[in-house]
Amino acid sequence: MRLNPNGDVSTFPTRAELPIVAGTPNDSAWFWGGSDELGRLNLLTSQRVVKVAQENVKTGDVISLNLPLDVPSPPFFGRKSFHHEIKSIGKGAFDDEMAMNTQSSSQWDGYRHFACPRSGCHYNGILSDEIMGDHDESEGQTGRSRRLGIDAWAKKGIVGRGVFLDIYSWAQEEKRYDPFTAHGITASDLKACAKAQGVSFQIGDILLVRTGWIAKYSSLTHAEKIDCAKLDTMQHACAGLEASDEMKDFLHDTYFSAGACDNATFEAWPPPSMEGSLHASMLPLWGMPIGELWDFERLTDKCKELSRWTFLLTSSPANVPGGVASSPNALALF
Repeated sequence: MRLNPNGDVSTFPTRAELPIVAGTPNDSAWFWGGSDELGRLNLLTSQRVVKVAQENVKTGDVISLNLPLDVPSPPFFGRKSFHHEIKSIGKGAFDDEMAMNTQSSSQWDGYRHFACPRSGCHYNGILSDEIMGDHDESEGQTGRSRRLGIDAWAKKGIVGRGVFLDIYSWAQEEKRYDPFTAHGITASDLKACAKAQGVSFQIGDILLVRTGWIAKYSSLTHAEKIDCAKLDTMQHACAGLEASDEMKDFLHDTYFSAGACDNATFEAWPPPSMEGSLHASMLPLWGMPIGELWDFERLTDKCKELSRWTFLLTSSPANVPGGVASSPNALALF
């Protein structure tokens, strides 16, 4: 099955209607061709970009959605800390050098980041052995394959309508929770918050959800941040999107092009299982990018000030051939 990226959502299959294709995992939605590396970013067509820009850029306000590269500090999940060094190259002239794990601050999870646990396939049938292999047949030369690299996103750029759901503020009146617990935000919560904010969804929207995690983390003392970083992967607890069938139906059937949260895991953590996690569906099966640790604090203030929850969102991932993930370099334009 091939889909027209400019088609209407009513012409696209729901998750329940996904065809069973021999040789592909169940629930896979590989609709854009055998060599595709963009997945749902195909929905960000030039026609939609023009429409979004015309309808959403009104005041000229610009809000960055990126944390400093050294936040959280120390980083979580045993990842390396950000390293920055300034070097003199002559009198009054300087260079700087940086080293970082691309998963240690605001980030996009690329399609190389996570394979379907059941099949072992990354998006569009790419196997982990190909990512870590030592020969690239597509390039006709020795070296690791670059297929599904973050550079495919970088060459296109990510530009679309950002839709911001401030679940954390909404929950203060409806369903209060602690962002440092494994509280599951349900699909019903997202819909109710959208209704309260007067937001409706359009095909290709980039869904942004504020869990309140950054606000809570920012309130910690330095010692408390160090203690958090010492936790093992499954000892961490983060409020996030619930990994339920209802949530998967909502994310899939609304045909968002991507989704991002302000927590470290996007979904509620730890998930019931890695096989049933949102990561296991969104990245390898649907080709839907996941953003984590995005900074929504100034965005929250601006949206409340303007009483607007949609905007033009731009993101320029790093052009790293074969890269697994990237800082989003994301902006919200009002």
